[in-house]
Amino acid sequence: MSNWTNGWPARIGMAAVTAALLALTTPGAAMAQSADDETSAGGFELTGYIGAYLPLAKLADSGDTLRAEFSTKVAFGLGLEYWFGSFGIAVNGNYTNPDLTLQIVEDEGFPTSIPLGATELWMAAANVLWRPVLRGSASVVRPYFGAGPGVVKVMYPSDDGFDIQDETRFAISLVGGAQVELSKGWFVRLDVRDYISKFDTEPFAETKTQHDFLTSIGVGYAFH
Repeated sequence: MSNWTNGWPARIGMAAVTAALLALTTPGAAMAQSADDETSAGGFELTGYIGAYLPLAKLADSGDTLRAEFSTKVAFGLGLEYWFGSFGIAVNGNYTNPDLTLQIVEDEGFPTSIPLGATELWMAAANVLWRPVLRGSASVVRPYFGAGPGVVKVMYPSDDGFDIQDETRFAISLVGGAQVELSKGWFVRLDVRDYISKFDTEPFAETKTQHDFLTSIGVGYAFH
């Protein structure tokens, strides 16, 4: 069974946090933030991300007999935003291919793990964002928060013993992060996202809330 605290993809998430903290302490980042930037500008911003997919819940748990779980895996993302001062509208997409593992628990026996292979996991959302205006030394960092509707598309591996239907499910997307200016137009971001959805597909009997959690670092450009 996978554990999100193990494996190099999880360490990518930690590296993203470390890189963002280093960016905050870089003198060039502070110099890039001028007094004119104290008011949030409007316009398009495009960002590419790399990070880690961290499932925070078992994909399914049918009592004590059948369980399913995604592994931690490298994730990629792309986001496009338009800002109206402190508020923005964003569309984003993320992709990863975590491994799917089943656990079968026999009567009075130990769990048997069955690796089914890699899945294709696509996530997309449209978020309304808010970016507070900070002044003085705090203006070096530009945090943002958002929420909106999303969708999760899962394409399962084929297996002779288990026929798991591919699915597309509605999700609630939550996002938060921080942006640090590198130079005119260019910036780095630490981004955390959670796609919250209901998993309910055959052959699993019980509906469960699934958290498809991503932490990543990205580099972007502001067209304004």
